[in-house]
Amino acid sequence: MKKAVLLFLLTVLSFVNSYSQDSTRTGLLYGFNNAYYLTAPVGWVMDNENGKEQGLTAVFYPEGSAWDTGETVMYTTFGSFDSTKNETLNEFIAHDSTLFRSRSPQASVRAQAPIVIGKNKAAKVYAYSDPENKNYDLIAYIEEKKGVVMIVVTSLNNNGCINNYGSFQSLVKSYRFLTDKVNIQLGK
Repeated sequence: MKKAVLLFLLTVLSFVNSYSQDSTRTGLLYGFNNAYYLTAPVGWVMDNENGKEQGLTAVFYPEGSAWDTGETVMYTTFGSFDSTKNETLNEFIAHDSTLFRSRSPQASVRAQAPIVIGKNKAAKVYAYSDPENKNYDLIAYIEEKKGVVMIVVTSLNNNGCINNYGSFQSLVKSYRFLTDKVNIQLGK
């Protein structure tokens, strides 16, 4: 038990040390089955309060902007795999794509080039566009053992996603998974 605690502390300290230069922009984000780090891109704000009501782990918006009024914003969330079906990442993405298309017959979904985030890890990226409802998203899907971390840039126009692709890529590349063994204590 002591070895496990020591290993956990050393892991946390190594992450903290590696992000010390970005300490004001890096956050430990966690929920059921997941704990991971992200660093907001330069010029962006990380906010873990405003998206809570929408079930979002954290939201990101350009400095001087706001989550609820920004033309182009980013967010992250986690979706657990359906353990009764032995769900895969591709099935998870297919389900997301079907939901998106069901909202508008004009919507399109296209696979994009993956974003490499580690030695043996890459995020699958998909572009979702719905011009009728002015909704354009790029979603990076990162598979973990118990589910999928999603990092999303969303905009009211397609140029918003294109013009902010560098910030989106920076956010995705900053991803570091910590653990899927999260014990959240609820207050009385």
